[in-house]
Amino acid sequence: TGPAELCRAACLATQWRPLLAGRCKHTPGMLEFGGAPGQYARYGRWEAGSVGELSFSLKTNISQALVLYLDDGGNCDFLELLTAGGRLQLRFAIHCAEPAILHMETRVNDDRWHMVLLTRNFRETLLMVDGETKVAEVKSKRKEMAVVSDLFVGGIPPDVRLSALTSSTVKYEPPFLGLISNLKVGEIPPKLLNSHGIESDLEYLCTKQNPCFNGGSCSIHHGEVHCDCTHTHYKGKYCKEGKEHPNILFDLWLLGESGQQKLNSRLKFHVVCYEGI
Repeated sequence: TGPAELCRAACLATQWRPLLAGRCKHTPGMLEFGGAPGQYARYGRWEAGSVGELSFSLKTNISQALVLYLDDGGNCDFLELLTAGGRLQLRFAIHCAEPAILHMETRVNDDRWHMVLLTRNFRETLLMVDGETKVAEVKSKRKEMAVVSDLFVGGIPPDVRLSALTSSTVKYEPPFLGLISNLKVGEIPPKLLNSHGIESDLEYLCTKQNPCFNGGSCSIHHGEVHCDCTHTHYKGKYCKEGKEHPNILFDLWLLGESGQQKLNSRLKFHVVCYEGI
């Protein structure tokens, strides 16, 4: 059972319907950024050197923040997407040429969902926000962008040194505050390598709407919710099923005129615990 099935199952559960209705409207893979210093989501490298597409949905109410960033490890090439003045701003450079800059007109700090598409095409990069589209071109001798770093979303990891960042200002940009959902490279979600200070839609289920019954421990492993029923009397994916205990053996003693006598036979009992008992 994957995240999508879990979210649908949660929404179908009668007692959770009012609480989770708002959460399941969005696609699985939604990340909630709290805007705290040191936060980041690190994804596998986006091979955007020549051609490629990256898309996601964004919801925020702040005017200035880092949305995503990648570079060549501190030399010349980088791509940086920010919110600036409540609108998206794209900067990118190739082969130490003057960076190209795109300023979008669509306001994105209105606490509503906005669709974002980045398209790389050698020296050109296209940025689309909802229905607005703009293209910028770098006047560089080399047409391919060198990409060495991972894809950073919402902030730069503290362990990344300034000398390893091509953009000298990116580490000082405010971290993103809001929601980012349905991040895809082409048609495939990139691999989330690690993160800090960020809550996913699945983690929300664990912390706020624990799907594990009867004291089961909720955790996230490989993008799925798992319930540990070890310290409960239940089993199953959500610790709801009664656990059949091992055979319990009793020695029966009879008290007669000649004293106690032990019966040669033993009786076996199967004990099953049901929910609520």
